[in-house]
Amino acid sequence: MQQYVRRVLVLNVGKPMNGNVAERPEAFALREAHPDYVVFVCSQPGETQGGSFSFVAEYATLTGLSPEHYEVLTLADPDDLVRCYEALVTCFADLRRRFPDAELLADYTAGTKSMSAALVLAAFDSEGSPEVQLRLVRGARGQQATVIPGTESFAPVSGIHDMRAYRFIALARAALKRFDYAEAAAALDEAMRRELSSTFRKQIEKARDLCRAFDAWDRYELTTAQRLLEIYRRDWHSWLPVLEAIQGVVAAFSFQKPSDWTPGQTANAVAEQLRQINDPVIIIVDLLFNAERRAAQARYDDAIARIYRALELLAQLRLAIGHGILTSDVDLTRVPEPLRTRLTTRRELDPATGTGEGSIRLALTQSWELLAAYPDEPLGAWYSAHAGKVRDFLATRNYSLLAHGLTPVSAEAWRDKGKLGLKLCQEALQALPSKARPKVLRHQQFPGPELLDQALGLAQIAQERQRL
Repeated sequence: MQQYVRRVLVLNVGKPMNGNVAERPEAFALREAHPDYVVFVCSQPGETQGGSFSFVAEYATLTGLSPEHYEVLTLADPDDLVRCYEALVTCFADLRRRFPDAELLADYTAGTKSMSAALVLAAFDSEGSPEVQLRLVRGARGQQATVIPGTESFAPVSGIHDMRAYRFIALARAALKRFDYAEAAAALDEAMRRELSSTFRKQIEKARDLCRAFDAWDRYELTTAQRLLEIYRRDWHSWLPVLEAIQGVVAAFSFQKPSDWTPGQTANAVAEQLRQINDPVIIIVDLLFNAERRAAQARYDDAIARIYRALELLAQLRLAIGHGILTSDVDLTRVPEPLRTRLTTRRELDPATGTGEGSIRLALTQSWELLAAYPDEPLGAWYSAHAGKVRDFLATRNYSLLAHGLTPVSAEAWRDKGKLGLKLCQEALQALPSKARPKVLRHQQFPGPELLDQALGLAQIAQERQRL
């Protein structure tokens, strides 16, 4: 085709009741759209029906379309929705290939109900640039619900981009069911690339920002998570105290000691920072929720690694707050006498002198054994009673790919050993006396699809329907 094509119209064709095509909505659509190329979508003549194919030439003549400016897509069965849809999807793909710079319009006014439904669905699903624009001829309805000639008006289908966005919202919802906030945010980003209505765009943007916030929190990029949640503090304020407490624990254990400080001075400074936090133990609860999210994604190695860290960190918190001990640099003067000699053998070489005067560092088991050595430690009796189960859990972790081995953690191993570790952590938290957690913060599992419902206002709509 030599002539430049700037606008293509895909037009459903119905059968005129009186045979006069000039008064049909199709004729109005052709005149209003001023297309450079037309695809007439018609029903094929059969034994019991005349079909609409035979009227195409009249429409072309009426609107001055030469044969090279139109084609006919004939549907064998205009009531077969699936076949009609498949034919139209193929049609749109071919048009986009042949006319990559053209505007694509689809008018679904005429034709059978299945033809109209198929054209709308195909327009939605024909992703690409430019997107297919839906059109409709409206007017007063006469007999058999047909538009009365002379009352026609063109009605652009507003909100079509909003409707397209719901497909990506569905993808985000599926991702949130498995706590995949990064994938959900990416799907919502894709939805926002369309020309959405102002209100709908703001709602999707809010949902996207919240997904990014929980994705950052999931990866312990806590500053990013807080910055994004602060934007929506009014509705999400209950999460911020938990996040701030976790940030406090991270900051305390990241304390940079002066070079001339002793292990005892450093431990005192860290312990004091931890005591200023409303509920430092909440970070253990957070790690356990994190492990459950990894398990929901079948990432069992990750889940067990997080439970291991929760067990280790719980001992580190209790040693620091209750006994002034940092497991990264143990002050032997604060260690019960029976353990001092044994811990001395764990002293590292001093990197400056090359002598055995470096720091004493403790791994998980040594940390719990030290904790159990303090007679006034509330978790000491708990560990003594559960040490065997802890070692049983650690064996699975140590042989996993994320620790010291190459053995994958299967779903069965998670059920048998991973959930054992999860339960051990939960029981340890319950064993803490109330004075160890004077202010218990309320924490909960991260939101799933309800995040979308809240951001898009769907939860409020559901509540209003329940009240009616």
